[in-house]
Amino acid sequence: MGPKADRPTVADARRAYAIATERDGELCQRCLRDCGPLARDHRQNRMPGNTVASNLNCLGLACHIWKTEHPRAALEDGWAVPRWADPHEWPTRRWFRTEVGTLRAGWALLDDEGGVHEISADDARRRMEGGAG
Repeated sequence: MGPKADRPTVADARRAYAIATERDGELCQRCLRDCGPLARDHRQNRMPGNTVASNLNCLGLACHIWKTEHPRAALEDGWAVPRWADPHEWPTRRWFRTEVGTLRAGWALLDDEGGVHEISADDARRRMEGGAG
């Protein structure tokens, strides 16, 4: 057993919520529409120490309800993270702006500083199936 990691403080959690809100542009990341009041949703169910930006996505109410009602599809698209997985390493769907200003769907890893790192669909699938990234 290694040393215990420091548990994030209330201030750390507030910072994580602010980072996720700014990173996501105060938009539902699943539909990019106004689908109801916005929440910073925990991709992996909330537990002590996991309120970090890599574990948060902005979701509107309708998309949050969808996530709750469709847990398997939410896992497959990265809106949910299994309890055993590391949110830093579990891909999520994202919308990426192209050079001409249109949007395209893709896969990404999120970090705790507000970064969105695009990965290939093959890499996302490998990670979700338990393979190395």
